[in-house]
Amino acid sequence: MKSARILGLGLMGTNLGLKLLSEGVAVHGTDINPTSVERALSLGINTSNSSTEVDLTILAMPINSIVTTLSSEKIIANTRAIVDIGGTKRKICNLMDSYKVPGIGGHPMCGVSDNSSWEPNSEIYRGATFLLCETKSMDNSCKDIVTEMVQLLGSKEVWIDRIHHDEIISITSHLPHLISTALVGTAKDNYEINEIMGMAAGGFDGATRLTRTNPEMIKDMYDTNSDNINKFLKYFLDELIELMNLQERDQLISYLNNSVHWRRALSDKFGERPLS
Repeated sequence: MKSARILGLGLMGTNLGLKLLSEGVAVHGTDINPTSVERALSLGINTSNSSTEVDLTILAMPINSIVTTLSSEKIIANTRAIVDIGGTKRKICNLMDSYKVPGIGGHPMCGVSDNSSWEPNSEIYRGATFLLCETKSMDNSCKDIVTEMVQLLGSKEVWIDRIHHDEIISITSHLPHLISTALVGTAKDNYEINEIMGMAAGGFDGATRLTRTNPEMIKDMYDTNSDNINKFLKYFLDELIELMNLQERDQLISYLNNSVHWRRALSDKFGERPLS
């Protein structure tokens, strides 16, 4: 891969572009936000010509913006392949199935809880799992280009079915956002912020940090994955009720021990990610 175009120059798109630049790839970028364009230009990304022919176009926009782009009558041109990096895959991949340019659904697992302000970091993708989903429009050339991009980023290539992706992500990403938000809502509805922060330690901080996420991102999650989110939200509520009904101490200890054992096994196998 010799050249790439990035549509969306926020945290994920800009840092992806910086890494590809460091690997010798010619990177072009565009964004509707002039501030984002100016920042990317100052970092060495070419923002002057968005119609240059490239090997790969990367859709690094919010989920609903990716859907709108792929739904538009204006076809993305001058590119051999397309990949997106949105947080849900079914709706996006369904659109890619019949798109005129071969595409692959992508989801790098390296986001941060608060992307309102950030410092450039071209290594944000290194070591991260990069989920990829096949589409009906995908061909061998497209696959080769996208997998080369993942390798250049230093990420771990993992292929997954789009339906399975959205089911699992609803548990590992979307539901934690809602739980975090609900906990903040419970706190702010019952106490003044000074009371809470005077007694809040690591537990509250760790459990609520996702509430700092841009609300538009959460809305996009719901718009494109509401069935899975609502299904597992109901499962979670059932689990809370079961926990409330454990009146006998032996039952509660058993429940807690099983959860602790499972979570520690997860840490032993995959390690702990730092809070960000």
